[in-house]
Amino acid sequence: MPQVKSCGIGGQVMSLFRRTSSSSTRAANRRTPKIRKDETRTKLLCSAPALFIALAASSADAADRPVPTKAPSPSQTCTVNWYQGWYVGLNFGAGGYTAYRTDQDGQLINVVNGQLINVTTYTQRQSGIFGGGGQFGYNWTTCNGLFGFEVDGSHGSIVVSTAVLPNSPNADVSITSRFNDLVTARVRTGIVMDNVLLYVTGGVAAVHTLTTYLNFVGDQFTFSDWRTGWVAGIGAELAITSNISARSEVLYVGAGDRTFTFVSPTLGPGNFAHSDSMWIARVGINVKLGFDPAIPTY
Repeated sequence: MPQVKSCGIGGQVMSLFRRTSSSSTRAANRRTPKIRKDETRTKLLCSAPALFIALAASSADAADRPVPTKAPSPSQTCTVNWYQGWYVGLNFGAGGYTAYRTDQDGQLINVVNGQLINVTTYTQRQSGIFGGGGQFGYNWTTCNGLFGFEVDGSHGSIVVSTAVLPNSPNADVSITSRFNDLVTARVRTGIVMDNVLLYVTGGVAAVHTLTTYLNFVGDQFTFSDWRTGWVAGIGAELAITSNISARSEVLYVGAGDRTFTFVSPTLGPGNFAHSDSMWIARVGINVKLGFDPAIPTY
């Protein structure tokens, strides 16, 4: 019976066929197809361990290689933090002043064209240079946003005078109103684009006005007062250096109404209602106190 080849680790093949007599040669030749099939099966069996060893070595080599990892992206930061922190500054502005003065008892003049006048409202408007002042505040910023608060004060004067009887040469009846001082406490929020800040602002205001009345009997009386109100506006700021910025803003101020009483020796008591509003356009400069480190981007 024929025997199949065996394979060793080194690949040596031993002949397992025994020599037979010459008489059996023809019988062996008749079995050649079957022997060749056995040899093919033997070669496949011998190659399987080698293939397994190669695959195992490849897997071990892959396991030894480090797994590639994605490098973390660097943290983005503001290279220069223009507006973060405390600041102080100066401002200078002009504006439009509107004063509403209501004579509730005809104290100034109670007869017009032969008719008795009890209540008269006089509207006074004047525009011009107002004055200047200063401000301080604090900002919290990211690279693209800002929130802060500011307190400012300005002193100046816009004066408007109204003649109650402009066509009467014998009567000097008038109202003179002065807008003298403005103090605001506001919050600001806006968008920062590189070194440019665009913002909206709003808060509370305190307004000082002075009003002088002259009635038709020659009595003169003056009311000087502070009144609270509200303020809102928009503005823009440009950082020139790391701690100096130029700014401009437009504010609308509305002062609360108030009624004052005056007792004339001749005409008796009279009541006057005051209501004031202002448009303020001003420019200024801010100086940041210290330098804050760069702030991460959100």
